[in-house]
Amino acid sequence: MLTDDPGTPGDKHWEINVAYITEHARDNARHSEAPLLDLNYGIGERIQLKYEIAWLVANESGQVSRAGLGDSELGVKWRFFEDAASGLAISTYPQLSFNNPTSSERRGLVDGGSAVLLPFEFQGKLGPLEWNAEIGRSFSEHGDDEWLYGLAIGREINDHLELAAELHGAGRFVYEDDEMVVNFGARVKLAEHYTLLVSLGRSINQLHGQEFTYIAYLGLQWTH
Repeated sequence: MLTDDPGTPGDKHWEINVAYITEHARDNARHSEAPLLDLNYGIGERIQLKYEIAWLVANESGQVSRAGLGDSELGVKWRFFEDAASGLAISTYPQLSFNNPTSSERRGLVDGGSAVLLPFEFQGKLGPLEWNAEIGRSFSEHGDDEWLYGLAIGREINDHLELAAELHGAGRFVYEDDEMVVNFGARVKLAEHYTLLVSLGRSINQLHGQEFTYIAYLGLQWTH
């Protein structure tokens, strides 16, 4: 899901996600991360280190397909509050993204310069449901600064299946200026260390007159 949570892998444990993400607009423009590699490592029970990078592919109507390396992203998550009795947990997850020494910026695959994201994540329980919320601010070297926010609600169906739904936005808390997405997903435990992650969503507003966008995610998570 787009909305992050306060969870961490655990001390000296890995969580590695390999995923395929695609965004497809009604005008047949398509942007994909194929694949996306998300590496996470736990230090103690409350800290997570992250490195993320993706291979980007852009297909737009009337233009030649473009592909190249995306930005590198480094992050540190710290779950600084946790109450076992209520199930409430809170974390912060500062992240820095920056251009790699490739031609991706020149070809319009990534924005120029670096960006910093400063979010907070919240997690709690409501009866059989578990909810996650996130709010943060991104600061871009050359682009516009934005708010990021999201709310996800999930339920464990059995030991192997969890379903979730979310509403996620990015912008200025203004409907006409925010990219808002409704998303539905599932976690399917395949084996002790392997989990299948899938989601499908779409934008619910036409940002600056753009066509609606459909978003799909297919990933495999390995934990150890």
